[in-house]
Amino acid sequence: MIFSFGKRPAVALVLSFALTILTGTVLLMLPVSTPKTNPISFIDALFTATSATCVTGLIVRSTPHGFTVFGKTIILILVQLGGLGIMTFSVALILTLGKKISKSQEVILRDALNEENIRSARQLLKFLLYFTFGTEILGAIIIFFCFKPYFPAGAAAKYALFHSVSAFCNAGFSLFDTSLMKFSGNPTLITVFSALIILGGLGFVVLGDILSRIRNKTKKLKIHTKIVLLTTFILIILGTLLFYAAEKNSVLAGMNEKDKWFNSYFQSVTARTAGFNTVDIPKIRPASKFTLSILMFIGASPGGTGGGIKTITFFVIILLALSHIKNRESITIFRRSIPSFFARRAVTIFLYASALVAAAFAVILFFENFPFENLLFETVSAFGTVGLSTGITPHLSNASKFVIIILMFMGRLGPLTIALAAIGAGEKVPISYASERIMLG
Repeated sequence: MIFSFGKRPAVALVLSFALTILTGTVLLMLPVSTPKTNPISFIDALFTATSATCVTGLIVRSTPHGFTVFGKTIILILVQLGGLGIMTFSVALILTLGKKISKSQEVILRDALNEENIRSARQLLKFLLYFTFGTEILGAIIIFFCFKPYFPAGAAAKYALFHSVSAFCNAGFSLFDTSLMKFSGNPTLITVFSALIILGGLGFVVLGDILSRIRNKTKKLKIHTKIVLLTTFILIILGTLLFYAAEKNSVLAGMNEKDKWFNSYFQSVTARTAGFNTVDIPKIRPASKFTLSILMFIGASPGGTGGGIKTITFFVIILLALSHIKNRESITIFRRSIPSFFARRAVTIFLYASALVAAAFAVILFFENFPFENLLFETVSAFGTVGLSTGITPHLSNASKFVIIILMFMGRLGPLTIALAAIGAGEKVPISYASERIMLG
């Protein structure tokens, strides 16, 4: 039934996520999912299922203590489904069973993987699945040896698998109430987690392109790949420097110089939709909250497991502004021109996202009395599907929780996808009117 929406893939994508969230909510409300002495309410089950499926990581109850092994398994499955994309899994299942996919299913597959050609989309899908599970298994093995000095072998294996999947899917769910704070002095573990987060956030198109270049199947990287890598590098470096400058004598004060830089780097990486933390987020300075909020709003890259407006959108808007300053008609980068359509779409996504965050923040402000900056931080974290928190999420009213749920859902799918699903694709009417100048600035 889900594939009957082939002419409107945005609708199919929205419905698949909504159905998964509702299914997860029902499963988390089962008595077997939570301790008998601590049953979960509908709003909290819905919040948790949405946070997991939308790979956010914001929580309203303790993951290690508020859920049974069954409940934690449901959360992990929702994280994996949400990270890869429900539609991707559905089509992968059909291909695995050896069935031919219809034209409508091809449209959904292209849209879900951001590929124009169905043949390349098929190849990318296969690479996506192999790379995802291969990376998560490898990550789990390395994390296991990092955890082994701290926990018994069985517990270390369980923790390693859960956190590897959560990190690669940029979910931020942790089986430790303090996230990764107890490992702030372990540079090896920080490096492994950050590598998983970055790989998951780059996008499968970028990873596939890099692999093709390594295998000499292509002579050069796509312009998309170059922009993603450049933007990711710049954002990580800037985030690291700004966080270190703001927190070196504050939340990082008790660490040696090496650990200060490692933890600043990790917070810069994790802020772009992963949600793990090695420092006490409620104690960071307002300047750091502002820096992390910007990184959370930008988010990961198209086709990745994270949210936000995406690195490409941010970079194209910067290029558009520079082109205007230099009085150039076209947007150019790496000796290539970017079609004006993408610039218009980037601005549209930015405006949609800004309006969505502003509206949600205004509603939450009406219901809550927490500090302004903490509420804004929480709101941006929900939209960017990050999961970093100042600690106020469990204490929000049901009304605010519901707003956060909607924000996580729209942040994961993208505001433009939601708009296209709601409005549909109208026919283009070839009408042109006389132009007239207006004043700007």
